[in-house]
Amino acid sequence: MNNLPVDQLCELFLQTINQYSALEKSTHTYDVEPKIYLAEIHTIVAIRAHENINITDLAKLQGTSRSAASQAVSRLVKKGFIEKRVSPDTDNEVILSLTEKGEKVSDLHDKQHILLREKLTAILNKYPPETVDILSSLAIDVQKMWKELS
Repeated sequence: MNNLPVDQLCELFLQTINQYSALEKSTHTYDVEPKIYLAEIHTIVAIRAHENINITDLAKLQGTSRSAASQAVSRLVKKGFIEKRVSPDTDNEVILSLTEKGEKVSDLHDKQHILLREKLTAILNKYPPETVDILSSLAIDVQKMWKELS
């Protein structure tokens, strides 16, 4: 491992975050209209992966506020990617599900994820096997630090 000073490491980390943020703010077509943002696609994927999820649980899953999750859900309902339904378990809870258009986006994103996973695996294979564990621990520690700062 390179012995980068902490400042240089922070710069690299910030650049990586900024590059991802720019990607998340760009629109993706996936041959559907209206165009959709990566953050919205991740919401669609989360809803598909967690059947009958409600907005509160979605917010927890994504690490956002309930308000932010609610706004994202409202946008996706208007765009026709998800729908809200009354929970089969209780009348005072709303659960989320995908429309046919949402399912299509999720399928296309899954295919893209496979390619991305292959590329990331090729990168990680250049490093010692414990690298993933180290990076995971680092991410957890940095998130904990950020929570303590706020």
